[in-house]
Amino acid sequence: MKYIIAMASLLTATGAAAQGNYTIKGKISGLDKETKVMLSYRVDKTSVEDSAITKNGAFEITGTISEPVNATLKLKALDDDGIFTIEKMLFADKQEFFLEKGTITVNGNGDLHHAVIKGGAAQTDNLLLQQQLKPVTDQLEPLTTFMMKQYLQKNNTAVDSIRKICKPLYQKVEEGELVFIKAHPASFVSWHMVKERSSIINPDTFEPLFNGLDARFRNSVKGKELAAKLEVAKKTAIGHAALPFTQADTTGQAIALSSLKGKYVLVDFWASWCGPCRAENPNVRKAYAQYHDKNFEIIAISLDEKKAPWIKAINDDQLPWLHVSDLKGWNNEVAKAYGVTAVPQNLLLDPNGVIIAKNLRGDKLAAKLAEVLK
Repeated sequence: MKYIIAMASLLTATGAAAQGNYTIKGKISGLDKETKVMLSYRVDKTSVEDSAITKNGAFEITGTISEPVNATLKLKALDDDGIFTIEKMLFADKQEFFLEKGTITVNGNGDLHHAVIKGGAAQTDNLLLQQQLKPVTDQLEPLTTFMMKQYLQKNNTAVDSIRKICKPLYQKVEEGELVFIKAHPASFVSWHMVKERSSIINPDTFEPLFNGLDARFRNSVKGKELAAKLEVAKKTAIGHAALPFTQADTTGQAIALSSLKGKYVLVDFWASWCGPCRAENPNVRKAYAQYHDKNFEIIAISLDEKKAPWIKAINDDQLPWLHVSDLKGWNNEVAKAYGVTAVPQNLLLDPNGVIIAKNLRGDKLAAKLAEVLK
C-alpha cells in the first residue's frame, strides 16, 4: 500500500544512484489488538507513505530506495477516524530511524516509541548517537510529555516554566549532536543533521559544519544547493549592508528599502498561513508601538500567493507598518535574494542600512531597540 504524495524528482541528495530493496520486519508484542503501522519519509521533494497491518503483533513492509533516508514509523488504530487533532499529533506512538537497503528489524513490547530498530550502517550510527544522548534525553522525555499535557490544557504558565527547565537540556542535545557530526563526517546521520540546520543559516556556525562533511555530501546536488545558500547567508550576515529591493504594497504602490534609509528598520519575512509568524506578531506590534516614533520602521515581506488572505491577516493582526509582496509565495524575489526558506525571519538595519541583528523574537526585538535607540 504505497502512495506517492507529491511527485517530484527522485534524484537523491548524492545524485542518481541504483535503487535497492529494503524490508522492514517488525514485531510489537503486547498489542491488545491489530494495528496499522505507517511508514513515511521524503526523498528530495517527494513524500512517500506505506503501511501494513499487524498480525499477532508482526508486520512487514517492503520497498526500494537509493540511499539512506530519515524515516518515521507510527502506530495508528484501525478504527481511527482520520481527523487531525493536536493531541493525536503530540502523543502519536512513533519513532524516527534511518531507512536503507537491506533488512531492518523492529522489536518492541507494547509500543513502537521504545522499540529497538536495527538496520544498516546509517541506523547503526543513529543508535550510537541516541545512546550518547540518552543521559540527557531520559531527562527530557518526562518533562516534554508533561509540557505537552499542560499545553493541551492551555496552562501557559506551566508550559513556560517547563520550557525554562528544558532549555539547558536542549542545549546539551545540540552540543552532543555537534560532537557527533564532527566525529562522523561520512555518516548519513551527520549529513541529515547538517541539512536540518540549513533552514536558517548562521554562516559562523554552519560553514565549518558543512565544510567538515565528506566530499560526497558537499558535492551532491543538495550539497551544492546548500553551498549556494551559504554564500547568500554570508552576504546577508550581521555587519553587511542589506541587499536593496523594491516591491509593491497592498495598493500596488512600489516601496524601496532605500526610501527608509536614516531609520532603524526591521525587515520582516512572514506569511498569513504561517502560524509561528502570526504568533509572533503581537510581540512585533508591541515593539512598534513603543519605538515607531523614535526613528524605527518595519517593512514586512509576505510570502503569500494570494492577496485576500494577506490583507486579511494584516487587518486581523492589526499590523500598522509597511507591507509588500510580489505574491509569488516561496519564490518571492526578496526572499530568494536573502536566502529565506523558512519563516518567520527578520533583520534589523541601522540608519545606514547595515544589518546589526537577525531573527529577534519575543522580547529580544524590544530589548535590542532599547539598546540602540537610547
